[in-house]
Amino acid sequence: MDLIAGIDVGGTFTDVLLYDTGRSRLRLAKVFSTPGRQADGLLAGVDQLDVPRAELAALVHGTTVATNAVLERTGARTALVTTVGFRDVLELRRRDRPHTYGLTGRYRPLVPRGRCFEVDERIGARGEVVRPLDAGSVRAVAAELRAAEVRSVAVSLLNSYVNAEHERELASALAELLPGVPVSASYRVAPEVGEFERASTTVVNAYVRAAMAGYLGAVQAELTAGGFSRDVQVMQSNGGLMPAGRAGEYAVRTLLSGPAAGTVAAAAFGEAAGLPDVISCDMGGTSFDVALIPGGRPALADETSIEYGIPIKVPMVDIKTIGAGGGSIARVDRAGILRVGPDSAGSTPGPACYRRGGTAPTVTDANLVLGRIAADQRLGTERDFTLDRASAAAAIEEHVAGPLGLGVTDAALAVVRVANELMANAIRMVSVDKGHDPRRFALVGFGGAGPLHIVELARAIGATEVIVPPHPGALSAFGCLLADVKYDFVTSMPASCSPERVAEVLGEQRRAGEDMLAADGFDPPAMSVAHIAEMSYAKQLYSIRVPLGAAEDGWTPDRLAEAFTRRYRETYGGRTPSGHIKLVSLRTEVTGRRDGIRLLGADPAGPAAEPRERTVVFADGPRTVPVLDRSALRPFEVVEGPAVVHQADSTTLLPPDTVAQVRDNGSLVVVVAGAAVEKAVQT
Repeated sequence: MDLIAGIDVGGTFTDVLLYDTGRSRLRLAKVFSTPGRQADGLLAGVDQLDVPRAELAALVHGTTVATNAVLERTGARTALVTTVGFRDVLELRRRDRPHTYGLTGRYRPLVPRGRCFEVDERIGARGEVVRPLDAGSVRAVAAELRAAEVRSVAVSLLNSYVNAEHERELASALAELLPGVPVSASYRVAPEVGEFERASTTVVNAYVRAAMAGYLGAVQAELTAGGFSRDVQVMQSNGGLMPAGRAGEYAVRTLLSGPAAGTVAAAAFGEAAGLPDVISCDMGGTSFDVALIPGGRPALADETSIEYGIPIKVPMVDIKTIGAGGGSIARVDRAGILRVGPDSAGSTPGPACYRRGGTAPTVTDANLVLGRIAADQRLGTERDFTLDRASAAAAIEEHVAGPLGLGVTDAALAVVRVANELMANAIRMVSVDKGHDPRRFALVGFGGAGPLHIVELARAIGATEVIVPPHPGALSAFGCLLADVKYDFVTSMPASCSPERVAEVLGEQRRAGEDMLAADGFDPPAMSVAHIAEMSYAKQLYSIRVPLGAAEDGWTPDRLAEAFTRRYRETYGGRTPSGHIKLVSLRTEVTGRRDGIRLLGADPAGPAAEPRERTVVFADGPRTVPVLDRSALRPFEVVEGPAVVHQADSTTLLPPDTVAQVRDNGSLVVVVAGAAVEKAVQT
């Protein structure tokens, strides 16, 4: 019997799914997260399942430690070392602005100018040594770093992506001169063109490295003390895993760790339902994360921003995050306009209905007032925890209904409508804004609050089908169980180069990845390789990813140009016939396939529950609807809305004029549009 634990630490709840490979069974623990001490919630969830740690064959973890360190500015005291004359790279950045029509924007770099230092050296744009690295300058900078009492150092020298000789020497010297201070070098973190983006990514890695390494080290030590004998696996932002030891060194690759795991599971359940084109919609307690998944593969972005002015240039699942979760706080601003989020009540003090000290109304409070969730139902697996409807109603009355001159029920409906519109706009950003028609996609609703809103979101954007996985409140934890180990490599290339050079670079990347997978215990049959060329027209700022498959030889300039043109047409529907095509970089993704996990529900079908009913308020008024226990629903059973489907980790709301069918893996596939509903009922 092998037991595998998938764990996702969110802002409000920590989800732990335990998979028994021998019996293909899942067990769930959903406990409160502990702000500032994420390891506590993780270990509490594992212990709640009452499994000896020595019996765990693997533990896979999605975390927000790195993200929180950046957003909350709680990372290590970091310094940047760069080429003489370029210490202002973070301050100059790109002269953009956070809002299209805004004339100003607040920007605060992670490393202030006073902790940006220069060394005397210079590498030219073609990789030639213009001025050698001065040893005296290196010693002087080390002394300044010591005097500044820095705890982490980022090294990003000019043009090091072409020739890393100076950066390698400098990083090695600083590591020797500053024992105990980790050094992050751009040639290892982000060896790509773009001085500011490369420096920013390296700074972020240095800034969160200590927090990530310390956190993962504490988790590993605690588990090892209990008998766990394997390495903790950590979810990366690209949807793959890596061992905790490497996650500390490459902490920047874990910034979207938890949300990326959710997209892996959403893609799997979409394909299992015969709907490979899906949009994942993860509504937790703090945020709403949405990602486009065309053809069963989450869309990747080679650059994203965790915050305005802080770009990250590493492969990440292209996820849009907004502050619209179950714990998002509703308020009326000075102009008398109802706002929802982005600030959240989190788990402490939590929504008013949690009775943990929170007094501000949240989306969860609104759903409780509307009867969409019940006061007597449990949220997660926390013992002796129920909801207080009176506290929720009082908070909405004081902060929303009174200021707007509405009744409590109408005010609660208004809170839900505003939250839904915010989330619908986020869905449009990853679909319509990228040239995709959202009506062609099914929505996958998950997160603790997602299934309550997902059908209404589908109607708002015109989608006709919705998938609610069998364990939606812990789907990111399930994604950790499904994910494979993955490593990404990138090498910047000159605009034109020989086929032999292309083959040489791709071969080096493949061998490096295969060596890392072999060290992780993978045999060659379990390894796969995918090469990618980053290409663009000569005068374009942004490039596109051109898949090259596993082939390394024969990539002549003409063949690369043909592949680029084909991909460009697929992406944008046209081309620039006279435009010169350039090669920007070569990438390789090396994947180690883990043993398959069956897609199944958290519990086997139970006996039919006694019918229950309660009043739920919809947009057209209150209705008395059946309340169904999801564990009692059987494969291929059909449920017509309006109805409420309850389970331990979430609640699914089926508004009027919807039909849901239970699939053999436990998923609910909901048909939303009227004509399609009639067809589904007849079937």
